[in-house]
Amino acid sequence: MKNHEISALFEKIASVLELKGENTFRINSYRKAARVVGDLTEDIEILAKAGKLTDIPGIGEGTAEKIIEYINTGKMSKYDEVMQGVSEETVALMQIPGLGPKTVGMLHKELGITNLSDLEKALHDDKLKGLFGIGDKKIENIVKGITLFKTSQQRISIGMAYPVVKRIIKELKHNPKIQDIQAAGSLRRMKETVGDIDILVSGAEGTEIVKSFVNMRGVTQILAAGDTKGSVRIEEGVQVDLRVVREDEFGAALQYFTGSKEHNVHLREIARKKGLKISEYGIFKGDKKVGGRLEEEIYKTLGMDWIPPELRENRGEIEAAQGGNLPKLIEFSDIKGDLHNHSNW
Repeated sequence: MKNHEISALFEKIASVLELKGENTFRINSYRKAARVVGDLTEDIEILAKAGKLTDIPGIGEGTAEKIIEYINTGKMSKYDEVMQGVSEETVALMQIPGLGPKTVGMLHKELGITNLSDLEKALHDDKLKGLFGIGDKKIENIVKGITLFKTSQQRISIGMAYPVVKRIIKELKHNPKIQDIQAAGSLRRMKETVGDIDILVSGAEGTEIVKSFVNMRGVTQILAAGDTKGSVRIEEGVQVDLRVVREDEFGAALQYFTGSKEHNVHLREIARKKGLKISEYGIFKGDKKVGGRLEEEIYKTLGMDWIPPELRENRGEIEAAQGGNLPKLIEFSDIKGDLHNHSNW
């Protein structure tokens, strides 16, 4: 669903308008639209096609037109208009705990601060003291906020990464040049937090596959685009890396780029003792390739059961797989009742 994307755009428009000191009524109307769209449990595209957007409390004709424009084109002209004269780096400052749009606007007006580097230099040079509304406690909170912001940029929660990866894979699956596609890395192991998002695909035309990846909807910055690798930053601020391999290498590459470092090192030690060699291209006995199309072939050739990605941390799972004693993971069918939780989704 595009609910999250549209909600985030409205929220960003509101923040930038506040940064520019625009009319409070306009700011609040966009904030309300962001909240309403974000709280919807129905797919906003379906509601738009049915002509029911204005039936939603808080969504007027103007807001509905902007939503339809984004659904049809992937862009919102109002967002582009509001963002004129404001860099993404300045917008990012508003994500720092302790810094709201008004403070960021004031810092830009008084000190010419447009990015994190400017802010850190101003703090180092003690230039914030004496500015309206900024005392010692405020400065202390900003410094703490910068630390939290930097930490949050390094890793993201699985709750944010997983929907992003599902959306990207769904879009890329429309490319007929792609044979197989899966998430890899710590996200496939379902860690609580992940760094960059890794996606692995197989296909013969790597350059064309990478080209479609870096030009997909939601990309805000292309970091790299080659024959077999692509890297982008998307509108959620997350870096996504794509790697293209041959079809007969897909299983080996998936295993290689999924397991933790410790898990993979342990597997390579076992392979070496058996006179085998594992790489992202396959499992080999001398110069002969004995497996690699399927991930299961790697584990089977090493004399063990296939290990679920969530267990690949080198915490005894390899020994359990060798003895046929791997535990059964909990699945949706095991849930017998409601799980109590809170969400602002």
